[in-house]
Amino acid sequence: MPSSRISYLRAGWLSIACWVSLCAVAQTPILERTISLSLEAEPLAHALEKIGTQAGFSFSYSPAVITAPARVTVQARNKTVRDVLNQIFQGTVHYKARTNHLILTRASVPVPKATTAIVIQGYVVQRGTDQKIEQASVYDKTSLSAATTDVYGFFRLKVDKEADTLRLFVSKEGYADTVWTFVEAKNQFVTMSLTQRPTEPPAALPEQTPADTVAGWTAEDVDSVFRHETFMPYRQRAAIRNIRDTLYRDIQISLLPFLGSNERLSGNVINNYSINMLGGYSLGTRQIELGFFVNIDRGDVRWLQIAGFTNLVGGHVNGFQGAGLANINGAGATAVQMAGASNINLGPANGVQVAGFVNLNTRQADGALVAGFANVANGPSQGVQVAGFVNVHAQRYTGSQVAGFGNVATDTLWGSQIAGVINIGKHVNGTQLGLINISKRLTGVPVGLISIVGNGYHQLELSADEVFYANLAFRTGVRQFYNILTAGLQPQSLADTASVWTVGYGVGTARRAARWLHVNVDVTAQHISQGKFTEALSLLNKVHVGLDWRLARKFSIYTGLTLNGYLTRSSPDDYPRLFYDYEPPIIRQQAVGRNSLQLWWGGKVALRFL
Repeated sequence: MPSSRISYLRAGWLSIACWVSLCAVAQTPILERTISLSLEAEPLAHALEKIGTQAGFSFSYSPAVITAPARVTVQARNKTVRDVLNQIFQGTVHYKARTNHLILTRASVPVPKATTAIVIQGYVVQRGTDQKIEQASVYDKTSLSAATTDVYGFFRLKVDKEADTLRLFVSKEGYADTVWTFVEAKNQFVTMSLTQRPTEPPAALPEQTPADTVAGWTAEDVDSVFRHETFMPYRQRAAIRNIRDTLYRDIQISLLPFLGSNERLSGNVINNYSINMLGGYSLGTRQIELGFFVNIDRGDVRWLQIAGFTNLVGGHVNGFQGAGLANINGAGATAVQMAGASNINLGPANGVQVAGFVNLNTRQADGALVAGFANVANGPSQGVQVAGFVNVHAQRYTGSQVAGFGNVATDTLWGSQIAGVINIGKHVNGTQLGLINISKRLTGVPVGLISIVGNGYHQLELSADEVFYANLAFRTGVRQFYNILTAGLQPQSLADTASVWTVGYGVGTARRAARWLHVNVDVTAQHISQGKFTEALSLLNKVHVGLDWRLARKFSIYTGLTLNGYLTRSSPDDYPRLFYDYEPPIIRQQAVGRNSLQLWWGGKVALRFL
């Protein structure tokens, strides 16, 4: 390849490298560009020219307003432009970047007053490497002034000076907390260093200095606050992640979260009283918190918390909690909770919960739960649950469930279930009252249209009586009280143009007379039709009393006496024919209003299975 062509290629690559380097410099703010230079008694103008040339920018200033030594001596190696200029001007000059120019003006002199605001600015670096640390928190506990370092590790903090000395705290996730004490509280530029914590905790913790401790907290306090932080808003803010210290204030007044008297550190402050116009954010509340829209507390709240819209608490609530929409608590509540829509507790709850829609407790819920739609709880609990639609409880429960539609208890329940439609329980020690009752084991009595008990009374019966020679019935429930579903057919009627058939429902009880003998008392009502369904009143009512002989574990025979009452309308004469081979004597026939009632004695024999 010709040497001239190689020269062109080298020149091209060199141009590309220079262009990339210039782009990288241009993207870095002027004050954060690093330079290395050695100046010995250099005139100020020449020194600034060298700084600007090396960092790729130009200065704009009036020599008449710049206060600095005529000649400059600086030794800098990989220092930022800000560091070098601070070394030269010692805080007497203010810097302002405009495009690729740095404007120098005289720094203003603060006017003395009772409380003077001073500015502390500088860098936060890692001890030993001087690597800049971004998103570190620098704060003053007294004034609650706080700042966060940028991507270049720089911060600027304005603090109200109330004493001759100033203590600033520096915190960063993964680093040991540090306290910097300024004996002379004045405007100044500093570089603060932090020591990185080991990734694995040591086997035995060494004795800590006060700056490394979490002041005012116990291990239980820390766990209570940070256990449920995953659902809390603003948890990614630097002050929330970095600062594990506890700050206290008597009162907070805020317009919005972090826009109030506690400013950026509101999420690290426990207040006695908190008044929030649209919204407030704090570490906790000790006495009273009122919010016209929303209250947000990372930690515990006690005594009184009221919000027009929502209360969101990461810790535990004690006292009274009321919200127009919802109360949401990360560590539970020992309180009276009232919400227009929902009370939600991710920890144990004790007390009274009243919600327009739902009370949801992911752990135990002791006390009274009243909801317009549903109560849901998990964990061993006791009390009473009243819901417009459904109650659902997992694990053990002692008390009553009352619902418009249904109740569900997935574990043992000591008490009663009362529902408009269905009750479902695993182990029920008490009573179920509903149209449908289902349980695996029940020690009380289910009362309803259909009751299915796993350890209860189940029988399939084939029987014959003086009216229907072929009957099939199913009994389900418990021996003290069971439901009966029955159907029957007259075989003789099959020769007619339309067969006579019946369906019915009843209830009964079985009392034990001996180990192998039970006395049954049943009451049933059967509608009798011929051919298609007979729409006129055609009701055969029966009272059975008989004996059930158990011949084997799942087989018995039954015989008994029946009092029959057949109720029909007086006017129609096309009712089904009841008797074919035998017609029992009618012991009484009388009018019952517009109806006619016939009474006779009968009997039944049956084979029973299951």
